[in-house]
Amino acid sequence: SYTTPRDTITGQSDNGTLLKFNTSYKFTDDLLGYFTVSEGYRIGNSNGIGFCADYVPGTGQAACALVPGQQFGPNPGDVSTRDETEYGPDKTKNYELGFKSEFADGRVTLNGAIYYIEWTDPQLSSATINASIPITVNADGAESKGIELNGNWIVSDELTVRGSYSHTEASLTAPAPGLVGTISTPGFGSVLLDGRDGDRLPGSPEDQFSFFGSYTIPNTGLDGELVANFGYAWQGDVLTRTGNLGDGITLDSFGVANASLVYDTGKWQASLFVNNLFDEYYETGVRGTPLYNQVLTDDAGGPVYQRTFYTYVGAPRVLGIRMNYTFE
Repeated sequence: SYTTPRDTITGQSDNGTLLKFNTSYKFTDDLLGYFTVSEGYRIGNSNGIGFCADYVPGTGQAACALVPGQQFGPNPGDVSTRDETEYGPDKTKNYELGFKSEFADGRVTLNGAIYYIEWTDPQLSSATINASIPITVNADGAESKGIELNGNWIVSDELTVRGSYSHTEASLTAPAPGLVGTISTPGFGSVLLDGRDGDRLPGSPEDQFSFFGSYTIPNTGLDGELVANFGYAWQGDVLTRTGNLGDGITLDSFGVANASLVYDTGKWQASLFVNNLFDEYYETGVRGTPLYNQVLTDDAGGPVYQRTFYTYVGAPRVLGIRMNYTFE
């Protein structure tokens, strides 16, 4: 029979070489193109969960991590095929083609790139079979590809603007058995769903852009400099689970504007600022899924309310004054 190695100290070691190649070509004094190929590496780690005890029919194993070959249920197929106690390193191959440029005697800067990243054994979020504890596991493969643009324009001695845009697509490139942990209702029985080739990865938007402008107000008659600033950042929707499997939700796109008026004499500085100028309501993260909010029944037949699902919300509009003084 299987015996859990509770006294075994797990550890990882690795060695190798990471390569990077870069070449560039200066088409003109104001335009440079480049191409980069590189490799990346991220170490593995423990999931920080104790080993499960041997399975005993009629009893549970509680909140614990299984190891390969360990039984967790009464059926012949209730045997773990993965190590939930730890995860291994993942590696990337990165390809980037881009340009850097200046125009109008350096008053306009424009940079851009397209890239492709191939992941081997990517580290992704999952859950244990017992108790659905969040863990990290290695999938077989994933990829990221996209474009990035950013620029800066000195419109005049008083006005400067800059902006950026990016589009990223990140997805699995192979099936990932048991990747997404969820529950069966009513109750909290663990269910593991398979990730599918092409499933979008969670945690990041596909599109983002930002804009910032700074204007030095001339002829104020003041001893110092008076500068007005305005910025706006927008991002697209975000999945909370791979492929939105397991009752995952989509966090809506949102944009946040910030503004400030700064008076600077050199020695001291006063700022009037407004964060989230338009009082945008937006969600930045999530805990669990709607499945975790249930009404169960206790031994006496009364209701038992379970409410563990919620989202993290960004700060509302904030208006403030900030003062700074520089001592000699």
